[in-house]
Parts: sequence; structure tokens; C-alpha cells
Amino acid sequence: MRPEDTDMEDTTAHELEDAVLQDTDPVEAPAQMTPDEIEALLEECDDQSRRCIEQLLAECIEAGESRQRALADFKNFQRRSAENELRMNLIASSGVLRAVLPVLDQLDMALKQDLEQVSSEQILEGVQIVRSEMDKVLAEQGVDRIEPAVGDEFDPNQHEAMLKQEADGVETGHVTSLLQVGYRKSDQILRAAKVAVSP
Repeated sequence: MRPEDTDMEDTTAHELEDAVLQDTDPVEAPAQMTPDEIEALLEECDDQSRRCIEQLLAECIEAGESRQRALADFKNFQRRSAENELRMNLIASSGVLRAVLPVLDQLDMALKQDLEQVSSEQILEGVQIVRSEMDKVLAEQGVDRIEPAVGDEFDPNQHEAMLKQEADGVETGHVTSLLQVGYRKSDQILRAAKVAVSP
């Protein structure tokens, strides 16, 4: 078969398809009947047909009302779910904030000290007390510290490499120093530990 024969066949096929599409009327959705038209139709029907149509109409009305009730119930469910989620978040955050308040009290007490009558050792001791209180609060909330030791293998899930740093006796890809402690709660990393890694 020659290429020009194939082109002629394709052209003929497209022309036939266009002609069919032009001759075919688009399918239109049936017009909705008015109550008067339905009443006139019922008067023309026999008793059995009328009862069937009336039953179908009653079922359609009931289905529509059921749909409206279901939509209203679903909207109420969404509203209640959003309110419950907001309430639970408020309760959870309130518990954390209440636990932090004693730490703030310790800081307020430290700030009220007369610096002329307090030694640097006493200031350091006060800071350590506040730090201990904060550790206690975090522990009560299920928060653990992430403190990789020198020589531990670098874990990208818990550690963030800040720089490459050589260290004697530390293998490649292992921690050489801890730059900042990380924190996690259960399996959720709140903040990765920042470390230096042996190249």
C-alpha cells in the first residue's frame, strides 16, 4: 500500500466521523415536570399506575428529606469534631504551660536578687536549680534529650551535621563533638542534636 493511499483512508475516516457527529443531536436531560403537570399525568393514569407513581413520589420526597438530614448531621459532626480538637489542644497546651510556670517563678526570684550581695557562685547555683526544674518539666511531658557521645555513629534521623571535624580515634561518619543537645518525644524528633562529624 502506498503512503498516499493511507492518507486518503485517514481523511475519509475523519470526514465520516465529523458527519456522524454533526448529524447526531446532543442528548439533553429531561425537563423537570411541574406539580400541575404531575397532577394532570396522574389523572390520565389508571388506579394501579397512579398508586405506583404516588408511591414513587412519596419515596423521592422522603429520600430528599433524608439527604438533607444526613447533610445537616454531617455538618454538625464536622463542627463538633473541630470543637473537640480545639478543646483537646487547649487542654494539652494548658498542661504544659502550667508545668512551666514554676520555672518562671524561679527565674523571677533570681532576677530580684541584689547583685551586690550575691556571689557569682550563688548565681550559678540558681541557674542550675532553674535548669534542673526545666529538665523535670520536660521529663514529665515525656521529652528525652538527644546527646550523642564522641565516637557514636552519625544518625541522620536524630542528628544534624553542622561541620566536618577530624578527631583522633574517631571513624569516618561518626560524631566528633556535640554542639547542641537535641530533644525527642517518643518517636517524634522535636529538635535534632547538632553535631560535628568526622570526614
